[in-house]
Amino acid sequence: MENQRTFIVPYDFTEASEKALNQAIEISKHENSKITLLHVVSKESEIHTNELKIKDIISSFKSPIEINSQVIKGSIFTTIGEVAEKNNASAIIMGTHGAKGMQKVFGSFAMKVIISTGVPFMVLQKQTPIKEFNNICLSIDATAESIQVISIATNLAKTYNAKIHIIAEKEKDAIKARKIKNNLIILSKKIKTSGVSFELELLENKGEWIDTVIEFANIKNMDMFAYSYDSDRLLASKDKFSQALLFNPFYIPALIINAKKITSTYF
Repeated sequence: MENQRTFIVPYDFTEASEKALNQAIEISKHENSKITLLHVVSKESEIHTNELKIKDIISSFKSPIEINSQVIKGSIFTTIGEVAEKNNASAIIMGTHGAKGMQKVFGSFAMKVIISTGVPFMVLQKQTPIKEFNNICLSIDATAESIQVISIATNLAKTYNAKIHIIAEKEKDAIKARKIKNNLIILSKKIKTSGVSFELELLENKGEWIDTVIEFANIKNMDMFAYSYDSDRLLASKDKFSQALLFNPFYIPALIINAKKITSTYF
């Protein structure tokens, strides 16, 4: 029998975290999985009250999916990742929002949480529609780290019988162009063995690469971004790309891993 997967949903009673819970339930319909709602508090005295609140939330869901909860004193920047790793979670499904909720999970704070662990993150905005994933957009570059998300993206594609659209910038620099070509060859071989449908496309970049990626995703009706974040490359351009992906104006969810810490190979 297939092992049961665990999805961790950081929950802070906001619209965004409720959206993440609903998406976790939707995914769990296709998987043998359970969901753990995780609420992080700053004081021991807050634990009992929030445990009762979360149990009320769980009891209100008429879902056949197993949902349990944990309320823990800690910091979102370390506790979410620690709990996910301790529970051998397949993924953390997290909603992002504005300046409210659990220690204000937004902007650079969201990335700080994401890069704290090797467990994959699926990040949604509160406006993100709950849906199945038929088309996954995977943006790569010349680095080896950029293709590390492929195993997780491929297995998610298997779950939904989805197509992976791998895109990269048409590079004028010969060395970068050769590295991108090599990455595309590696990805092609990897995906072909899985039987997942895919396309490779080099795109002209007329400005910021992130704008090109988001425009492509909108025009091609992508349902998900997949992206490897290299935490060793703390460059402004990398961080800017990640932020823009998470908070894209079309509310497309993003599957993001920390390429240096990746622990799970199956979403």
